[in-house]
Amino acid sequence: MLTLAFNILAGGIVTAILLCWPRLGGPDRRRLALLSSGAGLVALILAMGAEGFRESPTVAVFLLGTPYVTERASASASLPYYVLTSVFLALGFAGLALGDREARAIGRRWMVTAVALAWLVTAARFLLEKAAAPAAWTHAVGVAWMPLPVGAFFALNLRAEGKGFRSLLAALVTYGYAVRGAVAALMVAATTLRLGSHYDVSQVVHVHNPFSGVAYTFEPGGLEQIIMLALVPQLLVWPLVTVLVGLLGAAVARVITIAWGEPPLSPAPPAEVAPAGQD
Repeated sequence: MLTLAFNILAGGIVTAILLCWPRLGGPDRRRLALLSSGAGLVALILAMGAEGFRESPTVAVFLLGTPYVTERASASASLPYYVLTSVFLALGFAGLALGDREARAIGRRWMVTAVALAWLVTAARFLLEKAAAPAAWTHAVGVAWMPLPVGAFFALNLRAEGKGFRSLLAALVTYGYAVRGAVAALMVAATTLRLGSHYDVSQVVHVHNPFSGVAYTFEPGGLEQIIMLALVPQLLVWPLVTVLVGLLGAAVARVITIAWGEPPLSPAPPAEVAPAGQD
């Protein structure tokens, strides 16, 4: 439970920082870029000092039920640090290379920014699992922790644009399916091609549904396995969870803005029409 709380808190903070990065001033963006680059150098030093090989289990969970070990990844002990080095240095380089104009352009495309960030997190999770990173690392990197800050982020952006609940709901649905659709596609590819990681569920052949109590048996890599373990959870269950948690994040953001004394938005006054002149 403590680990779950830490992942939610840490994932939410990091997500919020990355989403708000384009709206920060130039000096603040450069400070974050230097901090990320410094973390990349630390990871590189640790990678150069790591020796031997390590094994790490990758774990999948079906509908919040019993965890299933899908693979025991084995790789050089330095490889997870090299993955972190690449991620941190790439973020640092992007932060230093992009100027105010590019940052403003990214900030205006808040939906694309949120979806792209979730896709990058998914890719990082896959690479870390293939690199046999410790389970604590891989569990902390995931899109499951993102909907709460994303909902708050969407609500604030839509509020600034003068839009309301329907637009927020539509944005969260779009985000949920864009993110979970990509995860579903990765799971289909990983399971079909036996790529490993928790996205590859080909080794999960006996599953117990915690809600219905029904036990399922699948053929490894079969169509039924892909539908039940990849497509149904990712395209039906998780988008709904994303929307609900995102709405919770939006509500939290609203409470905070009211507590800080932000005046409620009012519709723009109608334009005054000058009286027609006499001919």
